[in-house]
This record gives sequence, C-alpha cells and structure tokens, in this order.
Amino acid sequence: MRVLTASSAAAVIAGLAWRAGSLSSRGVVAATVVGGIAMTAGATWGAFLVLWFVSASLASRYGRRAKEAATGDIVAKGGARDALQVLANGGVFAAAALVSVVWPAWHGAAAVAGAAALVAAGADTLATETGTLWRGRPWSLRTRGPVPTGSSGAVSLPGSLGMVAGAILLAMAAHWTGLVPAAMIPQVAGAGVVGAVADTVIGAFWQARRWCPSCERETEQPRHRCGTPTVAWRGVSWLSNDTVNFACTVVGAVVALLL
Repeated sequence: MRVLTASSAAAVIAGLAWRAGSLSSRGVVAATVVGGIAMTAGATWGAFLVLWFVSASLASRYGRRAKEAATGDIVAKGGARDALQVLANGGVFAAAALVSVVWPAWHGAAAVAGAAALVAAGADTLATETGTLWRGRPWSLRTRGPVPTGSSGAVSLPGSLGMVAGAILLAMAAHWTGLVPAAMIPQVAGAGVVGAVADTVIGAFWQARRWCPSCERETEQPRHRCGTPTVAWRGVSWLSNDTVNFACTVVGAVVALLL
C-alpha cells in the first residue's frame, strides 16, 4: 500500500512537470520510478527530491531562449528532460533511497550519500545555467583557452560561483527537509562541489566530441542543427553528457561517505 501511494504521488508530480514542459513523455516514466522509490523511503526523501527538481527546472527555464541561442550549435539536448537525463541525475539518489528501505539500519549513510548525489547534480546544473547566461566566453580546462558557450569541460567565474552557491543552498535544503542532520551540511555541500568539479574535468578530457563537416564546428549533436550528420572526433565514444552527469553524482555520493 505504501509503495502504491508513493508511486501514485510521484506519477502526479511527474505529470505536472510534463505539462509544464520540464519532462518528456519518457522522462515522466523515469521520474515516476525515481520519485516512487524516494517517497517510499519517506517524506524527507520525497520532499528533497521535489525541491531539487523544482529548483533545477526553474534554473533551466530562466533565460531559456538566450541560453538556447548561445548553445544551440553544441549541446545535444535541451528543453524537457528525457529518461536518460532523469536517471543520470537521480539514479544514485534513488539507489540510496532503496538501500534505506531495504536496510533501515543504513539509513543515515544512505541519506548522506543520496543527498550529496543530488547536490552534486544540482551544483553542476547551477554552474552550467549561470555560466551560460554570462556574456563572456568560458575557458576550457583541456586547451586552457576560450571556447564557445555551452562547451563541456569549460569554466567561468560566474559558473563557478553558481556551482558553490548551489551546493551550499541544496545541502541546507537537504537539512531543512529533514533528510540529513545540520552537522552534515558542510560535508554534503563539499561533496557536491567535488562531484560537480569531477563532471567538468571528465567533460573536458574524456567526454565524446563530434565534428560537423559542413559548419566545421565541434558539437555534441549526432546531427548538427544545420542538418548535417556529424562524425566522431575525439574523446571516449560512449562517454556522453548523460554518462558524465551520472559520474558526477557517483563522485558526490562516494566523497560524502568518505567525509
């Protein structure tokens, strides 16, 4: 009965997010699974997940047209989150919630790991959204030079400040919702920052990049927005942005447990 109630509540929230344009149809299914597991683990898990999703969605929607115009040549996905994006950001959190359900004695550690995973994902999102709105050009960690806005593995001062601020605020939210004790806020925030930094480093050196022969531009899109199929150029072919985001949450969770 508890699982059914939790899944139903998650489905309603995911449906509202779909109507608001924040989730794709497949994203709704993935969000229902992640949300159902979280709410089965307890109200604190569900409340933090909903708060995280609302904050991430608002950050993504703010200035969307300007950000899409700036990154349209590069990013592979935009707009509504699909199933892979939902699982990349929330999969580790859902796994931690499931651990809390199956092994209640591990609730404390699972809560810290799950919170840090979402904080890492949120910090990375805030870094990206803040940096994209900035009018200047970010710097690549790999080339140590300016790159187009939206390039993975690039940093900017506004984006870095957004990352740290996002990690602190989300770690505090994890405490406000009752998921982690106040004493764990610094550890959760710090782990979130480490996870987001790991995302940037992996994105800079190993994430797959493609090349548009028509526009002669680097991109992450299998088919460039000009309509030309792109070719593999550098990086690890299977290491997509979604995979890098998943690694970000894993690093955040592991670092939190180590701390």
